[in-house]
Formats: sequence, structure tokens, C-alpha cells
Amino acid sequence: MKNRFMGSKAALGLATILMAGMSSIGTSAAADHPAEKKQPSAKKEGAKNYDEMIVIPAGKFIFGRPGSTKEINLPAFAIDKYEVTNKQFSRFNLDHKYGKGGDNYPATMVALVEASDHCAALDKRLPTEQEWEKAARGTDGKIYPWGNEFDKVLCITKESVEEGKEPFVAPVGSCEKGNSPYGVADMAGNVWEWTSSFEDKYSILKGGSFFEGRNYSTSYNNLLSIPADAKDYVGFRCVKDIK
Repeated sequence: MKNRFMGSKAALGLATILMAGMSSIGTSAAADHPAEKKQPSAKKEGAKNYDEMIVIPAGKFIFGRPGSTKEINLPAFAIDKYEVTNKQFSRFNLDHKYGKGGDNYPATMVALVEASDHCAALDKRLPTEQEWEKAARGTDGKIYPWGNEFDKVLCITKESVEEGKEPFVAPVGSCEKGNSPYGVADMAGNVWEWTSSFEDKYSILKGGSFFEGRNYSTSYNNLLSIPADAKDYVGFRCVKDIK
């Protein structure tokens, strides 16, 4: 079953995510932004290239949820290895606000048109649902990017925190052992990601987030959203056509 989220996370919780509802709440106050909350310190990164893109070769792959899969053939494309970071998004969006130390956290509170415009400024675009899913699961229909069994160590989901603790967003690339077969990071959990695909008037998001559990973070799952919504558990990455 596909889900619609519209309310504020803090105020309404997961039950409200399943209901259609309100319009965009805009940029939150600094104290409400995930990057402002005290997070576990990220390990010191080496020379991580946040602008890196990965080529997804042309060919067929298994698309869709178990019981209703189909084989789809896609041309080759390149996709961002990582979710777009606050620092990257701020290059073209000077009014984007985030907390100190949040440079390499995923850019959130971004509506669909803002995400699309950012990609366009780089001569890129948002991925389609099919492109996103192939990059996440490979050709053989894996349930999660790393395989068919859930492992909370390999992603950032609700299961990543102890019971009673508040879920948290993590810096991009925090769980690289959970990368997809092509080496794409954070495709299960951390933040939902915009795609350019629609169902009726709703935009399709993929990947799950830190706020939901394992079932939302499967490679085939999706979430339906009003395109104007901007949430602290929704980010994006870009793709580029290969000519």
C-alpha cells in the first residue's frame, strides 16, 4: 500500500503520514532542524567526494514490489553517490538555513521544485522512480540495497536507535557498508528522496527515512507527497543523462 504524508513529524507522528493533508510548512526554526539536534559525532571522513556520480549501465532490471514485479529496460545514466548535502544546496540557495556542523547532512526542508531547480543548475535532473530503484537494488530485485535481509547496522532507520530514544538523521554516507550493488549510498533510510515521477497529482518519493522503520526502507517502497511540501525527513539526489 502506498502512503501519503502531509503533517509535521513532531506534532503528528507516523499515523498522520498515512493521510493526505496540509501544505508546505516552509523552513523550520533552527532548533527544529535535524542538523541542530545533538547527534552522535560522525567519524572523521577521509577524502570523501560529495560530488561523485556513479554510472548505472543500460539494461534490464526487476522493478516493483514482490508479487507485482516487472522487467524494465533503461538507458544508462549517472546518479549522485550521496544525497545532496546542506553545503552543496547552499551554493545555489543562499537562504537555505541549517545548524552549525550540518554541512554534510542531507539538505532537507526542500520542496520538489527547489530540488529540481538545484539539479538543473548543475545540468542534472531528478531521477525517475524507475532510475532510482535500479540504482538502489541492482538488476535482480533485491529487497534492500545490500540484499534481502534487513540489517540495522547498514542504514539509518527507526531501528538504528535504542527503544525510547528519538530517531535522528545522520551525515550522508554514514553507512557505506550498506551501499547498493553499484556503490550508491543512503538508499535505505536517512531521508526520503524526491523523484520526478508522479501518481495522479502526488509526487513519488523513495528510500524511507530515519523516522520510519525497516518496511518503509525497502527498495521498492514509495511514498506519495504534495509537491509543495518541505519536510525535515525529505531530501534528494540528482541524475545526469549519458549521451
